[in-house]
Amino acid sequence: MSRVALLIVLGAVGLSRTAVAESCEAASALRADLERESTRADRWNLAWRIVYTAGAAGQFAIAASGAADHDNTRSLYVGGAKSTLAALGHWFAPLVVHVPLTTGDACADRAALRAAAERAADDERDAFWSAHLVGLVVNLGGTLVLAEMTSWKVGLTSFALGYPVGLLSTYTMPRASWHRIGETTWAANALVGEGRYALVVSGTF
Repeated sequence: MSRVALLIVLGAVGLSRTAVAESCEAASALRADLERESTRADRWNLAWRIVYTAGAAGQFAIAASGAADHDNTRSLYVGGAKSTLAALGHWFAPLVVHVPLTTGDACADRAALRAAAERAADDERDAFWSAHLVGLVVNLGGTLVLAEMTSWKVGLTSFALGYPVGLLSTYTMPRASWHRIGETTWAANALVGEGRYALVVSGTF
């Protein structure tokens, strides 16, 4: 093997070992990030459970009290129903970020944590877009129901009040894994053929 080929192979081996070592050593940092995100997801779920449950209870209570006029009573019932649907989602289908237990092997932990981050990223992406779709459908449905029962003005007012709350919930959702999973990882390979030698460095994004 020529000196050039030897240098290329040694460079590829050194770069690969460095990349692997740095990747394994990053396990503790990734674990800390996932733990913070898991805690934030739990708090986000709890906060919106309280908001939507209290909103539903309050609107139903006022509507049932007879204190509001006909149109506002209908609007409160519909608003309470929308809040109930949102609360049920947070109670029974919450966003959860799982953090795998440590094994004592940094490279094994890194692989498990990376897999957990990928699952969390998929869950966050699905929850984000489904929240947009479900929120739009529920609020449009409420608008049509109120337009039929009362007037378009009351229906559109309900939409204008309810839809932004759903957007606030969606855009405060934890999405760190979704962004993090696109981080770059590097690999190096030596190619030898027909008297030519090359060091190929590739990355995943």
